[in-house]
Amino acid sequence: SAPISTPSLSATPVPDPTAGLQTDVTPLETTQPTPSIAFSSAAAAAASEPPSDNDDMSQSKKKSRTQIQYNPGVPMSKEQLAAWRREMRRMRNRESAAASRQKIRDRIELLEGEVNEWKAKYDDAMRRLSQTEQALHQR
Repeated sequence: SAPISTPSLSATPVPDPTAGLQTDVTPLETTQPTPSIAFSSAAAAAASEPPSDNDDMSQSKKKSRTQIQYNPGVPMSKEQLAAWRREMRRMRNRESAAASRQKIRDRIELLEGEVNEWKAKYDDAMRRLSQTEQALHQR
């Protein structure tokens, strides 16, 4: 049997890829690495790839979607990269949910304003009706 080799330790320090992941204690703005965002499109992909045998099918698939890729900017293992992307997805989801909740609050505020306007109109109409009825009874 072949001897099992262990990886050697390098003298150069490697950045901790989990250092940029958000924790419950540390604010996100100070610890999250800035992701590099790459837009991949059919034109860019077609220009960089050599032609293939099934070029028609690959072109139709590539034309149909544009994808944003988030890359952390520091070397990571597959597991660390998956964790980083998962955390980025959670962060985007939190931001989206917060924006959605704010949109709902704004809509409720707008509708409450409309309700108050209609209540004021109703009260005014009831007051005028009451005055008119009193004027008719006094005659």
